[in-house]
Amino acid sequence: MLDTLRTDMLAVLERKHSALYSQPHPELSPLAWHVGHAIHVEQYWLCERVLGEPADAAARANYFPEYTPKVARAAQLPALHDLRAELQHKAARLADAWNDAPGSHGAISSGYLRAFIAQHYAQHLETVAMADHALRIASGADRQVLDLSDASTDNTVDWRKVPLQQLKLGHLADCGTAAPYDNELGAHTVDLEPCEIAAKPVSTRQWLGFMAAGGYTQQALWDDDGWAWRERNGVTAPWGWQRQASQITVCQAWPQSAALDAPIVGISRYEAQAYARWCGAALPHEHDWMAASQAGVLDAAGEVWEWCSNPLFTYPGFVAFPYARYTLPWCDGQHWVLKGGSRMTRAPIRRPHFRNFYAAQQRHIFAGVRLCRPA
Repeated sequence: MLDTLRTDMLAVLERKHSALYSQPHPELSPLAWHVGHAIHVEQYWLCERVLGEPADAAARANYFPEYTPKVARAAQLPALHDLRAELQHKAARLADAWNDAPGSHGAISSGYLRAFIAQHYAQHLETVAMADHALRIASGADRQVLDLSDASTDNTVDWRKVPLQQLKLGHLADCGTAAPYDNELGAHTVDLEPCEIAAKPVSTRQWLGFMAAGGYTQQALWDDDGWAWRERNGVTAPWGWQRQASQITVCQAWPQSAALDAPIVGISRYEAQAYARWCGAALPHEHDWMAASQAGVLDAAGEVWEWCSNPLFTYPGFVAFPYARYTLPWCDGQHWVLKGGSRMTRAPIRRPHFRNFYAAQQRHIFAGVRLCRPA
């Protein structure tokens, strides 16, 4: 799998130069940077940390995110011909380096390092898909027109019961990978109250109903930060939608983005929360989402990332790894958990225990919403 993920990442460099070197969104890096970053991270952990090869200072300066802000990354990238040659050479070396790695090394014998690198590729390949989506939205390609007359007039929810239970979390054996992230570990048990959760994520048709009912103009549905964000940015529809009176133009770069009964995608947590209030419901806490997943009552999980009600936090006994700042900077009360995965999520990170997290205003991610309420 790792070889396939690396090959898929290198294939990104076969796209047009203008797409590779432009910054597609303020929250995203150029496509070419993601390729260089992913290859260099594998080189760093395998060749430098395990095999003891000399540090690649130039690559570190280009591709370690702490050294260069997103807005400056395109300007420091090598020319495309040179970049392709450099990264293809490194990829060939990496394929051999796994055979050179000593089996006695704990990160190798446990399978941890290979699984960790595969997950890193998977995360950046999904980010590449986000960048592709942003570029297509900006280009005006693949448009389809929807109309508010297509809106659902019935916001009835198919509720599924999640019974009272003790939820086990943070156990290594349960995480579904040889390399769980540090925020997934810390064995403990949580006592949950019974709740009900929607069988499916909210659909595009249902979201049109929210818009038709004036959901974007009813301040009472929004918390103060969300309303200020909506006012400041003039938000009247999901990301990538352009609204004129009752007609809405939607970019179809996302699979089934204009399909009325497919899950809505491209919404912030602010919007998700406003929709939930409009329905007299709430967003699920990630514990409730996990309990529902284990009970097998979630239909269409993995179609879109699903916003949760809680910010990212560490489990009891948290130990930071593989480096100190992987999780802790984001446990700031401003980054909210999302669960489930999207259609663009690769297998290495497609597991119930994976905890994605983003700031409440971010919409370039493949995120939607599933409702929850007390039993």
